[in-house]
Amino acid sequence: MKIPKAWISLLIVIACIIYSIAVQATINTFGDGNLPTRIVEVANPQSRLPATKVLLPDWSRISLGQLPGISQSGAIDGSPYSQTLGYDLSRTWNVGMTPDQYLKLGDISEALQAEEFSLQAIQAIALGIQPEANTDIKSIDLNKIALSEFPLIGEQTLSHLAQVVPELAKTQVNNITPVATLLKSHLIAASNLTLAQVLTQYEVGQMKLGEIDLSKFSISSILNLDAVQLQQFTGWMNSNVSDIPGLGQVPLGLMPNPITEIGSLVMRIDVVYGPAENRRNNTISGSDVQGFSVPCTEKDCAYLELDDLENTGRSDRSKLEGKQWISGKYQEVEGGRGILKAVNNGREPTGRLPFGKAFKVVVMEPDETTDTVDTALFFRFCAWRMGCTPYFIGPVPFFSYKVNSLIFVGNLSEQRTNTAYAPTGATREPKANTTNGTGVREKINPCAFSNGSRSITDQSLSGIDLRSLSNAIAEIESAGSGDYKAVGIHTCADGGLNCGRALGRYQFMTYNPYAVQLIAAKPGGQEFLSQVEQGHQPTEAELFEFFPPADQDRAFMADMANKIQVTQEQIDPATGQPFTGDRLIERVAQKHFGGDYSKVDGNGSDALGRLSLKDYGKTALASYRNSNSDNGTLTCSPNVNSSYISTAKNTENGR
Repeated sequence: MKIPKAWISLLIVIACIIYSIAVQATINTFGDGNLPTRIVEVANPQSRLPATKVLLPDWSRISLGQLPGISQSGAIDGSPYSQTLGYDLSRTWNVGMTPDQYLKLGDISEALQAEEFSLQAIQAIALGIQPEANTDIKSIDLNKIALSEFPLIGEQTLSHLAQVVPELAKTQVNNITPVATLLKSHLIAASNLTLAQVLTQYEVGQMKLGEIDLSKFSISSILNLDAVQLQQFTGWMNSNVSDIPGLGQVPLGLMPNPITEIGSLVMRIDVVYGPAENRRNNTISGSDVQGFSVPCTEKDCAYLELDDLENTGRSDRSKLEGKQWISGKYQEVEGGRGILKAVNNGREPTGRLPFGKAFKVVVMEPDETTDTVDTALFFRFCAWRMGCTPYFIGPVPFFSYKVNSLIFVGNLSEQRTNTAYAPTGATREPKANTTNGTGVREKINPCAFSNGSRSITDQSLSGIDLRSLSNAIAEIESAGSGDYKAVGIHTCADGGLNCGRALGRYQFMTYNPYAVQLIAAKPGGQEFLSQVEQGHQPTEAELFEFFPPADQDRAFMADMANKIQVTQEQIDPATGQPFTGDRLIERVAQKHFGGDYSKVDGNGSDALGRLSLKDYGKTALASYRNSNSDNGTLTCSPNVNSSYISTAKNTENGR
């Protein structure tokens, strides 16, 4: 029996969707979970288009405690540095620990200046974050947090506390219960005296609160303790971030020195190359010691080849085209400064600092077989005025990308260096899903072109450019009403069998099989779909969690590819011939609007009655021609706002 081409195409497209879920290949995917992201519009001076949008981490909703766990264990013997530094630098970190568990205040002082916080300020941040912000930070009640959960206080002497805590010296000891308990343990009865008087009459100034059980007292039992900046406490730089109540959950974008993007340059990943490459000199990676253009002159030069956003292809070469971001898994550079530069032999993975000095972003494993690449974060340890180690504490899984994704690069320096990378000697590890335990190899991506460098997102099927078609559909669906953020009204189709809302740039109904496949695959996705079916209006955070921009684009491309393949084998009643050319575009657009079984050139419309099926097809064709004249680049409408009112999809047969 001969299988119709339309069915073969449908099976291929479904396989594409399943494959896309199975691999980490989108810009919004993190190594071990989804982190909050935001869309940023960046200037695009090389392009004729007004702007380009890129998905970036939303640092106002990401904390050290919320970042993924570290992937490798390690340790530092700090004894050689102890006498010089005044404290032990010895560190141990284990797989799965989050950065707040192995970083100290001194490590993040230069980058984040968290020591400027007081507990009161941290509490205020916790109270000020709205529930819908989707962070892990909880409301902090200092009346319920024991002093033992703030180990730094146990290292403070009575004399120092009297100096740094406002009004404490003037307060009677019987109103400072932890101090009164400490004095009683030394048989000193001075409850009616102020702390200043006690310090004058008794030699107790060097007593430390850690001598008693602090779990019996709350932080608020010491008047005004919460108003003291962390940097005023003795030994603050040696306190773990996780040992400061609430600090590990403070978003990095809300730190005294907040994390933000350094520069604005965004580039497109053109090709990925594995470690078989060598002699690469047009690089944009390195370190803050050697600069960020360190050549890779020996072996193992795995890298990303980047392109600018000029939208005219290789025929129009610019100075940015062909830049190379070398993999830090395979190449090391010099790093660190001061006495701590010698740690890890002064070496760190090559990479960039696009978000400042808190961590380094490193390309890890470019994979030519899947056109994907993983990135990771690497941290460092620092000692007060004694320098910092190289960025070698990692890897912490970060973004994963696919060829043609946009990647934030930051500032580029034109200065070149003659100092080369040093190979790490790392070997390529087999993918965890290469076999399923029975010797069966993982499936090849059926969505990829035979040349292995392009995905379904840049195919031209039957003469139709999918990128241009995406722009045309988006221009009708969501321009001026939220773009990727757009959420339509609740509506039902197919005689009430399918209810939901239109979501995102292309206004996919929540019962569209492509949208359902991607959303339901996420934790909590099926529950989200059920809630929307019952009328729930998603927040922006929910939309980006369950149906982020990369998934919206992927679902659209797969759906359009299927509609084109099926429709071109159907007969156009207006001509008596199969749909081709402009009529194929019109009919595919009509199907997107009214469903696969909607009437050709029908007069039916959606719940808002804005356009008929016939008008929708003609409008889409006109927009397609206009978009195609701009080289068909997948872009977003420049008019993004908070309005969630959008077209409701409820035509003759629904979607």
